[in-house]
Amino acid sequence: MKKIIVYLLIPLLVLSLAIITYIKAQPLTGISKIKNGTVKAVILGESIAVSQGASDPLTTGWNSNLEKSLLNKYSNKIEWDNKASAGELVDYCLKRATEIESTTDAVFICSGRIDRNFETPEQFSNKYTQLIYDIKSKAPGADIFCIVEPPMVSTDESLFLGIRAVIINVSAATESNVLDVWSAFPEDQVGLNQLLMDGLHPNDDGYKLMSDYIYNRLVLIIDTFKWKFPLNISKARDMNHS
Repeated sequence: MKKIIVYLLIPLLVLSLAIITYIKAQPLTGISKIKNGTVKAVILGESIAVSQGASDPLTTGWNSNLEKSLLNKYSNKIEWDNKASAGELVDYCLKRATEIESTTDAVFICSGRIDRNFETPEQFSNKYTQLIYDIKSKAPGADIFCIVEPPMVSTDESLFLGIRAVIINVSAATESNVLDVWSAFPEDQVGLNQLLMDGLHPNDDGYKLMSDYIYNRLVLIIDTFKWKFPLNISKARDMNHS
């Protein structure tokens, strides 16, 4: 009888913990505005942030595809302020973050790929953390989305794995939202190369895959969850293929 009672109490305990987590989490105040009106979004980053490799970044880039998908879904637009620039490190993001307006609803950070060749993961972590806190200071009401860029066809891709781990960990520690685009792309080099223009930058199909991944997670946040939850990173790839 005691064992039966214990088994019955376990689900109740789990549910209670889930409710506590739900209450303590912070509301998404920015991106959810798209259900009722226009969202003001800033992009920080480098070449992939500006959709280098797309046939026409203004129509086939990741953010243009994302804008069209969200417009079809909610009949409202995202107004982009793309402050990214090709070939720049996270230091450039820190500089441009000072220009973010207080009325910004969402900030998408797409940086780290180049940094793997210039900084250790620890050095990058310090700067990436500072970047997020700078954004919070400039736009307290903005939702911050940390994008892990796609993999590349290269023998030194292992160098980026440390940067990927930093982005995921810093995102969780700062209560930001990780968008692990890396996990959406094929693991095999042949399949991956078909989605890249030059072994590094996505082509039109690659940017469409990237935008679809982000769209699906934004819709999940906007329509299903009214609160932030820590992402279970170990299930990231499984979630992507579910």
